[in-house]
Amino acid sequence: MSTAPKTDPSKATSNQDHMTPFAIAKQALGFVAQFRTPPTPDVYEVWYRYAEGSNTPLCEQLSYAVNDAESADAELLEQLHQQFFTSGDQAELNQQLGEGLSKTIGSVESIIHDQQSAGNAFQSSVRSASASLDEDAATVDDLKACVASVLQSNHRMQEQLSQMASRLEESHRQVTTLRDRYFESQKKLMTDPLTGVGNRLFFDTIIASALEHQERGKRHFFLLLVDLDKFKLVNDTFGHAAGDQVLRFVATNIERLAGDASVARYGGDEFAIFLNSIDMDEGVHLAETVCQFFAKNKMTLNDTHEYLGQLTSSIGGALLRANDNHETWFERADKLLYSAKNGGRNRVMVERKLD
Repeated sequence: MSTAPKTDPSKATSNQDHMTPFAIAKQALGFVAQFRTPPTPDVYEVWYRYAEGSNTPLCEQLSYAVNDAESADAELLEQLHQQFFTSGDQAELNQQLGEGLSKTIGSVESIIHDQQSAGNAFQSSVRSASASLDEDAATVDDLKACVASVLQSNHRMQEQLSQMASRLEESHRQVTTLRDRYFESQKKLMTDPLTGVGNRLFFDTIIASALEHQERGKRHFFLLLVDLDKFKLVNDTFGHAAGDQVLRFVATNIERLAGDASVARYGGDEFAIFLNSIDMDEGVHLAETVCQFFAKNKMTLNDTHEYLGQLTSSIGGALLRANDNHETWFERADKLLYSAKNGGRNRVMVERKLD
């Protein structure tokens, strides 16, 4: 396959600002031809947005395939479309969930209305009985009639309460089902289909959540960036299927070693670990554990048992500070990651204290 000069549209904003839609479309079709991907609407949309350069997370993920792996197949493009653009299935599911929730709310409103009606009827019966008994000429028969009326009204209200409990239980089941379907759809939307860990959307969501909920002085938030050393050699030497096996192996073991921490794949061979701990040393310990695990393991292919060699990793980590935003927190971790790689790879550089 012929290769084009390395390009990252997300970092070429000055040129993209002057590109016409026709020029972007032409470049997108060039990518379709270069990587021999079918020009389906979904695939073409991903290439168009990549050429356009406005969707930075998409460009960052696809740039790895274009410039480093030099391989971008239809499956990858479909996965990226599912991740970054709402699919018809997702839109249909959202509509179904909305309609289901609307019906359930309507049912609960009906229950409340019926109960209010029963309560009003009981209050009216009690007031009528009280008025009858206040009359001077009230007899024993009047008292019996009033008691019978109140008891009958109370019986109707008790029946209404029983029906309400049953209907509320059914509404609760419906809400639980809707909630579970919603959570499942969101989980699928934020899961990397190749490795099973969180994707770039999940990565951005966790960062936003940490920034919003950090408890200064009580807990410490670590962002650990894990980059595989010379991973491109695996693809070049053994093929991309072998590279995919390696990525799945790496993701599975990072997630296992990370325990309760959150794990995301935010780039081609780049993973992130989000750790929330009361112990400031735990971030360093986890990073060293992950680094040492891969350094000690010698990998072979699952099907052919072909020896792949040793795969090491470099890790950079930053503590979340009170004045951090999305960019400053990530940039600090990224600089430490590159310091680890420039320092010889297979090493950890993690902040150990807040200045």
